[in-house]
Amino acid sequence: MTRQAPGRAVAIALLAGGLGLTLSLGASQEPRRWVALDGRDWTQFSPKEKQAYVSGFLAGSAGGGAGAAQDTAFVRQTVDSLFRSGALQFPFGHMVYVTQLDEFYWWVNHVPVPLYLALWDINQRLRQQQHDP
Repeated sequence: MTRQAPGRAVAIALLAGGLGLTLSLGASQEPRRWVALDGRDWTQFSPKEKQAYVSGFLAGSAGGGAGAAQDTAFVRQTVDSLFRSGALQFPFGHMVYVTQLDEFYWWVNHVPVPLYLALWDINQRLRQQQHDP
């Protein structure tokens, strides 16, 4: 019986070591880039994370209208002007997009679609509905 105990201890140590290695490898991986995020990620986000993601996306999109400007006052003026004139590329409120993304990713065949493409598709559809009552 004493001969089996060390064997069990070795097996348990190997199992624990392997498990620890697997966990540490998973923890050390870099987060996925924004272009790789899709419906699997969206369904795992909390409601606040969803709102933050879409708000950041909208802000980045709006700021893109200022081009490569180095002056923050110019960027702010450009975004404010686009907002007032209704010329933002993504003109609807963030909760509109959050709700639409929830509905979009409800469909299993949409899950592999990257988030940025889903937002673009939703935006095109909303804009079309806005112009074609």
